Order: sequence, then C-alpha cells, then structure tokens
Amino acid sequence: MDQGSGVKILGLHMSPREKGSSALLLERFSEGAKRAGASVEILSVSKLDIRGCAECGKCNETGACVFVDDDMAAVYSAWETATRIVVATPVFFYDMPSQGKAILDRSQAFWSRRYMLNQNKEGVPGAKGFLLACGATKGKDLFVPVTLAVKYLFDSIAFPKTFPVLSFRQIETPDKFTAGQLEEAEKAGCEFARQ
Repeated sequence: MDQGSGVKILGLHMSPREKGSSALLLERFSEGAKRAGASVEILSVSKLDIRGCAECGKCNETGACVFVDDDMAAVYSAWETATRIVVATPVFFYDMPSQGKAILDRSQAFWSRRYMLNQNKEGVPGAKGFLLACGATKGKDLFVPVTLAVKYLFDSIAFPKTFPVLSFRQIETPDKFTAGQLEEAEKAGCEFARQ
C-alpha cells in the first residue's frame, strides 16, 4: 500500500441492488484507491431513502431543497466536502436506475446555488470525478445517457464536466466480468487516488 495519499473519495452507488454488477465494479475500484492510500466513503441508494424532486422551484430562491426529512441531507453534506467523486451505476433502459436519478434531480438545489444565486461559481479546487458503468446489452450508445447525466450532476456541484469513464457492455450479472475487467477497475481506482 502507498504511504497515505490523504485523498478522500466519495463513491455514489446508483443501483437499487446492493450486490449487483456495479457494486462489484465500485468495490474493486475502491480497493485500488485504498491501496494507493485513499479513504473511500460509499453512499448507496439501496440504503438511502430519497424522495424525487417535486419541481417546486423553491431551491431557485434559497439554494436549499424543501425536503429536509429524507437521506438526501447526507448526500448534500458529502458533496459540500468532497473533492473526488466516483459515480457507479448500472444501465436500465439506457439510463441510470430511478433511485440514482432521484439524486441527480435533487442536485437542482446545488445547480440553483451556482447558477441562480451565483454561489461557488469558480468550482471546487482540485475536484475530480469518475464514472463507472455497466450494462447488459452491447448497444453502441449504451453509455451516452448516463455519461451526460453524470456530466451535468458534476457541473451542478461545481465539479469539472470532463472526467474519465470506465464502462463495460454485456454485464448482466457480477459473474460476467472477466478477471481482466475487474483488474482494470482496481487499477483505475489506484490511479484516481494518485492523481
């Protein structure tokens, strides 16, 4: 193990399945990051109770969501201190699952702070993002929608809109990964921690 990079990585797991393919991908990525001396905190939608955005518009006025009684508060808190975020998601019907999409929709409060209220316009110093994605089909555009969604999530929370993507097609269940693919995820996590 590297001697403590001191990097703290927030992992957002967007799948309702606790032990599915994207969870394994994130686990191996995290192992690589930890080997490089980083600490990793995982927030998984499978363990969070998050309401969907009501599109009430209140966050445009205040920069805060009107829903304060669900687990999105923990996500907001993590975003406020994060400088490295990895999003891990499976692809359902060419996008991320609805539970993960709820997190993206609720990032509207941060978007409002940045673009309506002119707060944090300069972005988060040294911030870096990463996307891990897997899907069961082999379609050419399989990862286009999730990549765009994560791009604008990162923009909302003042992260760069360009980031590395590691994606795998034809992964229906965790056992469909090859040893080489999992090693690639681990190596990516290690490099992400060292950057």
